[in-house]
Amino acid sequence: MRSLVRVGLRPSRHAKLSFGVQLMLVFFWIISALFLIFADNPTNDQNFFYYVFLVLAIGYLVYIVAQNTSIFGTQAYFEITPAYIVQKQGHFRPKIVIPLSEVAAMHISALALRLKMKDGTQQMLDLRLIRKRKNLKQIKEHLRNMALKFDFSLTEGNVNHLS
Repeated sequence: MRSLVRVGLRPSRHAKLSFGVQLMLVFFWIISALFLIFADNPTNDQNFFYYVFLVLAIGYLVYIVAQNTSIFGTQAYFEITPAYIVQKQGHFRPKIVIPLSEVAAMHISALALRLKMKDGTQQMLDLRLIRKRKNLKQIKEHLRNMALKFDFSLTEGNVNHLS
């Protein structure tokens, strides 16, 4: 299905350690492992553990680069199609797909998109991960259009009117 709007997200905004701190930490681990490997006697039995540590550090480096950059394509995105709202927050994370035909009410705040479904359940999508104001404005405009098309109530602001 053709996408009306698709914007990349910044999953590192949600991380407990920033992307730069994670990079510095993993490079420190790699340098430490290399130092331990080359500074020690090559016949030492503990060299096996140094190699394992080095492989794990390189694996973690690949993981954080894949999660926080678009080297392997856009892995974290917010998308509005003619029938669905989709949010994917990166590798190894589930895709959240919400059919617009099932939405009873929608509330847009500065930090989140709250959806009340026709069956009474509520969904919340995090809008803090959207990179640019222009993209957030574009998403809000498309959500307003979808509210008119699918005939559900749409409120905006800091107070939650869904409850």
